Amino acid sequence: MILRNSFALATAGPLALATAALVTLPAARATAQAAQTGMEEVQDEGTAYRAWHQASQQGDNTKAMEAAKAYLAKYPTGQYARFLAGWLGTAKMAAFDAALREKRAADALAAGRELLKEDPDNLNVIYPLAFAAPAPDSVEFARKAIALLEAGKTMANVPNFDKNNRLAWLTQVLGLDAQKSGKPEEAIKLFQQSLALAPQDAPVAGKNLYAIYGLRYASYSEAAKAWNAIPEADRTAAEPKPEVKAAVDRVKQESETLIDSAATFVAFAKAKNLPAAARDKVNQTLEMIYKGRHPEDATLAGLQKLLQEKETALAAAPAAPGN
Repeated sequence: MILRNSFALATAGPLALATAALVTLPAARATAQAAQTGMEEVQDEGTAYRAWHQASQQGDNTKAMEAAKAYLAKYPTGQYARFLAGWLGTAKMAAFDAALREKRAADALAAGRELLKEDPDNLNVIYPLAFAAPAPDSVEFARKAIALLEAGKTMANVPNFDKNNRLAWLTQVLGLDAQKSGKPEEAIKLFQQSLALAPQDAPVAGKNLYAIYGLRYASYSEAAKAWNAIPEADRTAAEPKPEVKAAVDRVKQESETLIDSAATFVAFAKAKNLPAAARDKVNQTLEMIYKGRHPEDATLAGLQKLLQEKETALAAAPAAPGN
């Protein structure tokens, strides 16, 4: 019995070892494969990082940005992820600023929208796009910027930030769009709103006043054209027809409105030293329309009085409403 048991143990030993070896071989192979895969992944991550580094060293910002995006897409928690994410954000803003400076509207719009995917309310991106982007995108960004400013949002790293001045420029964008869209009354209203926000700021206020003058002149021209289209016999009749009276009243009303608008611009242009060419051109039209409306004032004394009143009112006006 003892010999039999000893023989059984002796013969069982090699078999058990062989069986154990067969069991451990796949596990060891799997471990080795996993280690190999891990090494390959580390190598691949290193390759992805080096692709960014090489492009960055060569000064190819576009290629470097693409490499950074590719790395982050594949290795969002990789050892270089945090660094490349920060670098990419800075690079995107730099590309956006460059497109703005170089007036590449399409590139600025694309770069801006890319930035806004991560920060939809970034006023430092939205505000410049209101002026750089083509319509209708410019209007979209102007409305968005106005809403953010009115909600209390400010622009980062902008010294002496003036909320009302920014709102004035943005409202002017809407006015220009309305003007181009053939909505003169809406445009005038928006230009007046813009003017009220920054009444003493020469660049924005001067542009508003000139735009209003242009729209008033167009309206006066339409009234004059309608009057001239009436047969002379009807215009000179002892008892004018109702439509003739209406046409006359319209010309008178439009001429007075135009005179006031032109005088406002001329007075402002004089006070703010705006380019003489624009001021003189408007002043010539002003004198012509005034003479036609007030032929009895041969010396233009009434016009000079009006201009003086405009200049006095301008000097007394506040710089801007409180922010």
